[in-house]
Amino acid sequence: MNANDKAIKQMCLGIALVLLVAAAIFSLKSDGLEGLFQGWFKILISPSPLMTDYFRVGGVSSAFFNAGICSLTCWLIVVLTKARATASMLASYMLVVAHCFYGMNFLNIWPCFIGVILYYVHKKKNFRDHLHIAMLSMAFGPLVGEVLFRYPIGSGFVVGQAQITPIGVILAAVIGLAAGMVLPGMLEGAMWMHKGYNLYNGGLAFGLVGCFLYAFLYKTMGLESSGPVALDNSFYDGIGEINWRFANILFILIFGTALIAGFIKNGKSLKGYKELLEETGHLSNFADKYGMDVCLINFGLYGFMVLIYMNLVMLFTDGVAFSGPTVGAIFAATAFAAVGQHPKNTWSIFAGYVALSLFVMSICMLQGRAIPWTLSTQGYINGVAFATGLAPIAGRYGWRSGVASGIVSAAICTSTASIHGGFMLFNGGFSAGITALIVISVLEHHFPHMKVRGI
Repeated sequence: MNANDKAIKQMCLGIALVLLVAAAIFSLKSDGLEGLFQGWFKILISPSPLMTDYFRVGGVSSAFFNAGICSLTCWLIVVLTKARATASMLASYMLVVAHCFYGMNFLNIWPCFIGVILYYVHKKKNFRDHLHIAMLSMAFGPLVGEVLFRYPIGSGFVVGQAQITPIGVILAAVIGLAAGMVLPGMLEGAMWMHKGYNLYNGGLAFGLVGCFLYAFLYKTMGLESSGPVALDNSFYDGIGEINWRFANILFILIFGTALIAGFIKNGKSLKGYKELLEETGHLSNFADKYGMDVCLINFGLYGFMVLIYMNLVMLFTDGVAFSGPTVGAIFAATAFAAVGQHPKNTWSIFAGYVALSLFVMSICMLQGRAIPWTLSTQGYINGVAFATGLAPIAGRYGWRSGVASGIVSAAICTSTASIHGGFMLFNGGFSAGITALIVISVLEHHFPHMKVRGI
């Protein structure tokens, strides 16, 4: 086990344990352990299309428990199979953590995961080298949950009741396994399309597969999806959109611990971090080049930048606060801190969202219309988290291109979910992928000497 492998596994275990401890602490403020498990059961039996808030469905403690138990299981799979923990695996792991607050749960993630494993076994390849792809495939958890619980029942579905039918089980298994076996090939094709300029490569690949599955299961069959499930949660209603202090303390603990640990392990210095900040992020692997000690520093500092942005938009605009999807968005935004993201190549993307928001606000005020969205509207909070995957564009072409990418991504981020029905959780990555296709085509036309070839 090399140093990076060990550090990544320790980081993954640490995050899982923090989530479980957070679940236990918050359960003491609500309904205790009994309420935690009752809420988790509600999460497990709920169809969860984008953006189903698990804080509202099962409660805050249950959502943290769901994230903790799923991430701990992923860590155990990596350890027990003796798979090498890479920077790509860490990114996939972080995305699992993120989406366990709004769409993934311990029941709906396994059919696609198993499908990916079966694909590599069939190809006679070592599946242990591709566990990160299996983790990414869990993004189709909402589709699995939908066909398992609600799709075969239709109008007979009752919120909060486990209504499993034989046809639902068969559909969930067949569709999940089939999607899992298709996804590895789609990932390679998506990388060729956006040429490495969208770090959330799975977003474009899975989005295209999701478009087909949604069209076939719903539009082709003349059906309409029912949307997210929302259960009454008196405790949640009583505190609003979760305790602001609790969420901030949690992320300060995670990012602060990573920063301090990286600083100490890096010889109590920031040596190498200045060089990392000069990286474009395009086809980069910070962990291999600089080591995980420097990556932990980057994760901590970049994480604080994301957290500050989220707090500022909540403070100055009307929208959601620390809901389940918001907490998930912060984890998602930092997923590629060891593979391409850092403060220098992402700030301009945040600025692009702010620029578009100010433009829309100005036009609406001039026309006397209500402002349709703000930077703290849920779709835009999650959209900007995944738009940071366009960091390589800003890194290679400069901050102006980063701003432009942020504007384009913000303009389309809330429209793409309707294409796949919300049954694929990497919607922000899908938007970022489409943005990359648009922006890179224009940039390579004007800067042909920077064109990427051979991907």
